[in-house]
Amino acid sequence: MSTDIRFTGWSGTQIVPEAGVWTSPEVSPGFSFDELVASWNVVTPPGTWVEVAAQVVAESGERSGWLVLARWSSDPAFTSTSVSGQDDPVAVAADDTILGRDGCRFTAFLLRLSLHGPDGSLPRASLLGAMVSADARDSAPAPGTVASGTVVEGVPAYSQQLHRDRYPHWDGGGQSWCSAASTAMIADFWGVGPTYAETAWVDYETLDPQVPFTVREVYDESFRGAGNWAFNTAYAGARGLVAYVTRLRSFAEAARFVEAGIPLVLAVSHQEGELTGAGYVTNGHLLVLTGFGEDGRPVVHDPASHKIASDEAVRTTYDLGELDRAWARSGRIVYVVRHPDVVPPKPPGQPNW
Repeated sequence: MSTDIRFTGWSGTQIVPEAGVWTSPEVSPGFSFDELVASWNVVTPPGTWVEVAAQVVAESGERSGWLVLARWSSDPAFTSTSVSGQDDPVAVAADDTILGRDGCRFTAFLLRLSLHGPDGSLPRASLLGAMVSADARDSAPAPGTVASGTVVEGVPAYSQQLHRDRYPHWDGGGQSWCSAASTAMIADFWGVGPTYAETAWVDYETLDPQVPFTVREVYDESFRGAGNWAFNTAYAGARGLVAYVTRLRSFAEAARFVEAGIPLVLAVSHQEGELTGAGYVTNGHLLVLTGFGEDGRPVVHDPASHKIASDEAVRTTYDLGELDRAWARSGRIVYVVRHPDVVPPKPPGQPNW
């Protein structure tokens, strides 16, 4: 099974919109792909927003239309949303992801960023990119060799279980807030989480008001959930971090980020008995990888851990092989979120990361 992966991005002064629109060059990753996930880091002053769209080129040469992945802003007065129901003969826009229709594969893609706002005020973009992959979901287990005894310390632990049934209009309540809780941990680790004043609207007593705050910021109105991958990294990017969605090939690659001081958010899926000690089953879940113990077991901050409403229960370890199988079901999706001054590891054999 192929697991070709590539992330291609543009940043800084390379993004110079004309009349509020910037279109990327056409990118050919060098292999046929069946999935694309875009990422963007944009600062949106009040009243401004962006539209992110992608176009893909099929192996036949046929081009899709421009498929909108997001209409997004960090302004709470704006309703951020993906766009459902886009009819295209080549591709399907599924929330945060573009997929081939009826098995169609692609050889190239373009991205388009449109900036919107009142006269004299537009969003400021620092990163636009996309991860493309082939046959990545349900990939074969391949944990690789990890750096035992390497852990990123100082990552806070937030339990989604502390927020059960709160604000049910956002994804049913805290029991579904794994992605936002994980993103909140990472934002606070890098020192860019919300201030006390920003969370003052949270109307119940909680040690972690950062979690419902993050839910509000990453909520996708069309998806009706807080688990849109790109919306979570966009939130982190709007707060000054470099953040994007990509895939890795193994825990050996993940360990290189940990060695660089960068914790990762992992997307996993597992059923009864498949992840010993988790205490729950899931068709889709996010947790934070902080490192590896002396015994090589992944050290994670799992916001659903044991279904216990306690931040102390969040830090745990899992069997490396079992967690790798659970991670492989998503095609080893990760949120890479880092401070701009922290240098990421160089990708193996890839010009962009």
